[in-house]
Amino acid sequence: MILPVLLLVTAAVCQVAMGLNCYLIVMGASREGARRCAETNDTTAARDAALKASSGLPGEKPVIDVSFPEGRGRGKPARVTVTYKMPFLLPGLDRLVPRASFAASTCMALERAQ
Repeated sequence: MILPVLLLVTAAVCQVAMGLNCYLIVMGASREGARRCAETNDTTAARDAALKASSGLPGEKPVIDVSFPEGRGRGKPARVTVTYKMPFLLPGLDRLVPRASFAASTCMALERAQ
């Protein structure tokens, strides 16, 4: 009688731990992509760097958006946003509860003009 409750609590704790890990990876990927974009002023290099930094995420790949709110001149900000939907550990749970979505955005000044 106690075993099913104990298993559910264990699964919930593991899901929360996986969520924290995914959040930290998404934040790191956002920073890595923004850093590469600031160095090179290249959207493809920024996306590749963010994808490489987020390779430890389970399930689907994150969505990466690179934008230049004030243009692509030297000293202008470059923003990299990484959005990720985390899968559940227990199959079929996504029919009852929506999946958690994490998003992190990092802005850095461009070091090169285009």
